[in-house]
Amino acid sequence: CSATSSSSSSSSALCDSLRPPSADCAKTLVAIANTGTISTICDDGVALGTFASYIQVPKSGEIVLRMRADALHTTNITREPRCSLYVQPATQPPGVLSRATLIGKLEQLDADAAAKASEVYNAVHGENVGVDAAESSDVYFKLIVDRVFYVGGLGSDKRAEVVSAADFLAAAADPLCKHALGIVEAMNGDRYQDVLNFARASLPGGGEPAEARMLWADRLGFDVRAITAAGAVMDVRVPFTRDCTTLNQALSALTMLAQVMWEEEKQYTPVPVPPPEPEPIEEDETA
Repeated sequence: CSATSSSSSSSSALCDSLRPPSADCAKTLVAIANTGTISTICDDGVALGTFASYIQVPKSGEIVLRMRADALHTTNITREPRCSLYVQPATQPPGVLSRATLIGKLEQLDADAAAKASEVYNAVHGENVGVDAAESSDVYFKLIVDRVFYVGGLGSDKRAEVVSAADFLAAAADPLCKHALGIVEAMNGDRYQDVLNFARASLPGGGEPAEARMLWADRLGFDVRAITAAGAVMDVRVPFTRDCTTLNQALSALTMLAQVMWEEEKQYTPVPVPPPEPEPIEEDETA
């Protein structure tokens, strides 16, 4: 799907089918990042937003935040637990910049759950130093999500929509999310010609890209931004032929797509290989 293709409902439906649903995309952002902006309500009714780190508890996937016992946010939460957590991973390349705002309330963990969360926190973030250094008096809160405001997508698949708590809870982070940045860097480096070919094959009307770069990859495909000779910037979505849930599957799919597009561009026809001659059947001399 391209940035200048028809904005009809059929085109949008096609683009949606080539990309994970918004709930999965939001879950992926939370998995990639481990920091965001927490906003709580002050006693004058004004929202206070500051930097915050978080973890996801293994298995349950609960989002947990560590706060100072005497912090203003902790005071705000004690009075009004409603809050929001804004997440936008710093590892996304320029031009992608999807983001999610998790809206809900914070609930303090009991001592046992807090001790387990502390271990995970230190493993993910370390004990930190200075103002962010871990303290024995720190308190831990789990975020109970009521809804998620997700903004993302590329080309004609740009989205800004609310994801329900049920859909977010049932969603899964993309299996390639920890590998996507490495895939993008490798393709835009050593395999740049393949990226140009992907753009050339996907631009509407046989447009010719002057430049192209891969933006992101997920289990269903990848996004390429192309700049035409006329200077137009266009985003195209290139689907995989099947779900890719591992790094090796994604690299294999990219290699296969590159080969197919090369063969189409060169109008390559493989030379038929004749079948092997059947081996002669030896007669049994004792018969």
